[in-house]
Amino acid sequence: MEHFYQNIGENWFSYPTLYSVMVNQNPSGSHFVEVGSWRGRSAAYMGVEIYNSGKSILFDCVDTWNGSKEHLDPNSGWFVKELTEDPDYLWKEFNRNISPVKEIIKPIRMTSLEACELYNDESLDFVFIDASHEYQDVLDDITYWIKKVKVGGVLAGHDISYHEIQRAVGEYSLQNQISIVTHPQEDIWFYEKINK
Repeated sequence: MEHFYQNIGENWFSYPTLYSVMVNQNPSGSHFVEVGSWRGRSAAYMGVEIYNSGKSILFDCVDTWNGSKEHLDPNSGWFVKELTEDPDYLWKEFNRNISPVKEIIKPIRMTSLEACELYNDESLDFVFIDASHEYQDVLDDITYWIKKVKVGGVLAGHDISYHEIQRAVGEYSLQNQISIVTHPQEDIWFYEKINK
């Protein structure tokens, strides 16, 4: 299947290499979760990669699809007017955008921490966090989702160029004495879980 993600939403998807590597490195039976899916650009990319691999990989997309406070503020540069008229605007947009790979993607419309409770500890092979960019939210996302990742699995996230995200990632890594790698060219942070 040809990729079609280029036609979806804003050009914020800077990590196709990571998504391709995760599909290539993980076997059938693996389970991936994307936390924060917006209009579905990155999800569509991952869906096509999974489809083309021929592997049976579960792929869940977690989001409220309600937008964040900056998307509802008319004075913000990120304001999405349609959300003030239809609270389901992003939800409908996401589902329409991923329709060619909808059999591969399971949307879960919950907050990050609510959805986290759906998974057993050490049950996931790859979790990618791109939800709220607020410091405490990012710290909470890392703290809760890292428990759900298997030893040998990967927890990663977007927008390491944001100060609040740098702060949360740095603080978690220092407090827990783990090495979280950053890839500025892809604007991501990355952690391969080596022990419980």
